[in-house]
Amino acid sequence: MNSRLHSFFSALIILICLSSYSFSQEDPSGYIYIILDSSGSMWGELPDKSRKVETAKKVLKEYVAGDFEGYELAFRVYGHRRKGDCLDSELLIPFGEPDQVISELTQSIDSIKPLGKTPITYSLQEALKDFGDRQGEIILISDGIETCDADPCELVREWREKDVKIKVHVVGLGLDEKSKAAMQCISDAAGTEYHDASSASELSEGLTKIKEEAAPVERKKEPKTHAALIIIGVDSLGNKIRVEGTVIREGEDSIEVSSNGRNIIKGGDYNLEVGVLTRNGNLYKPVTKPITVADSGETKVEIVIEVPPSVKAKFLDGDKVQRGSQIYAYQDGKKKAVFKFRPQDEVYIDEGTYEFRSKPNEENDLSVTESFEAGDSKELVFNMVHTVHIYIKMVASGTGELYRENYELRKDGKKEYLVHISNGARVLPGTYDLILPNRLFWYTKEGVSISEEDEQEIDVTVPTGYITFVYNNADGTRDKDDRVFVTSVSLENGTVPRYSKGIFKNGGEKIPFLPGKYSVGGWAHKSSKGDGTYQDVEFEVKEGDDKEVIIKLKPN
Repeated sequence: MNSRLHSFFSALIILICLSSYSFSQEDPSGYIYIILDSSGSMWGELPDKSRKVETAKKVLKEYVAGDFEGYELAFRVYGHRRKGDCLDSELLIPFGEPDQVISELTQSIDSIKPLGKTPITYSLQEALKDFGDRQGEIILISDGIETCDADPCELVREWREKDVKIKVHVVGLGLDEKSKAAMQCISDAAGTEYHDASSASELSEGLTKIKEEAAPVERKKEPKTHAALIIIGVDSLGNKIRVEGTVIREGEDSIEVSSNGRNIIKGGDYNLEVGVLTRNGNLYKPVTKPITVADSGETKVEIVIEVPPSVKAKFLDGDKVQRGSQIYAYQDGKKKAVFKFRPQDEVYIDEGTYEFRSKPNEENDLSVTESFEAGDSKELVFNMVHTVHIYIKMVASGTGELYRENYELRKDGKKEYLVHISNGARVLPGTYDLILPNRLFWYTKEGVSISEEDEQEIDVTVPTGYITFVYNNADGTRDKDDRVFVTSVSLENGTVPRYSKGIFKNGGEKIPFLPGKYSVGGWAHKSSKGDGTYQDVEFEVKEGDDKEVIIKLKPN
């Protein structure tokens, strides 16, 4: 679907949603609808080195376990099933009373694994449908801005203009300043307060404030009390550090706990065992301590622990720091990595000797060996062969329309690099043949020179004509649009056919072609008037063409 048509249908969906629901004029209350970001970036770290997704899941479970008597809860998540899918948004828990949904809701939160994109606007559109004739609060928890070519601010602004009685509250988790401004826009459009969180406690505080705003007017019951264990891990100098472990009491199963938020457990006597969790998956020199948890309220326990070795890394191209890539740690000559980490992370590890490997690009397959003892904090340095970052845009002549392919750089007929349409690639400076590997043809631009400049963009105009395939009935009237099957006959300007057996295209749409001769057939298309089937047609394309090719019926 082209972008203009996609925009039309998006607008139509919004109008249908807005016109299909009626809302009373009372203030929103009683219904809380949580939308959680599960896009790939949620694997990122907060300042305390905890993963965003882990923090969000833990705080959310504590939040929904609180007193929600008088409310109904619903839960939606996006980006959790498929990469690159702007429709990957799922209502996991429809509206229900807390005692009916809490168990399933907790399980749903536990099952989430970040993966895909950030379709905020689409998720809000779907949430509006889920509300039906209810009114209440949407809580959006996100670590990034919309990534699906839509504007959630405009959508929420339109809701207010239509007097939709649903408030949208935004909690930004670990955002940079640019992303904060973008998410603040949604809150401004909704007329709500934006909440920024860089830790579990700040996320919990933001959610609590939103709940207070949403409290039903008639709610007069005293809130229920819960026993909660607060663990404070500190090093020998008194600096706070995240710890994890278990508590256990005689005759019962152990319970996992951490210093990242409140641990909801029953009151009583326990044996606490905690330490810093290393990237190897082990608790480093765990400390044990008997504790007593009060039957209600918070019990705070401070525990001094030993800090394991830590490692971080940087990548140098000469004296310039580069982005680098994932780093894998190996031990004892084994083929499977012990752990991995990103170059922007600093991670705790077990003592020992490791070989650290990373491959930022084809020219840099790097390795560093380093040993670690208690108290060590080291930075690995990966020295890279000099490469440059290039971006390529190959566009159609006349229109400037971008050929959305991953391009190739070749030397002596051999593919050296694949250049991503959006992210580009790091390559060695030199002279290459640039290939547009279109599904119907290859277009070659010979002798493309890449200099020593660190960042460069290469723009190439590709000779192009446009064809629209049209089915006609025997009487000359237009038949319905359908697929067509296109093959290359002969091409110009150094291009070569990509698929000699042909490929499918859509009828009724304007399609770019390189100059040359082609053949098109009506693929299994029968005339809507019962006049027979369609035959193959040969046609020629010249640069600058914008014409129709009529697919005719086979003669009787």
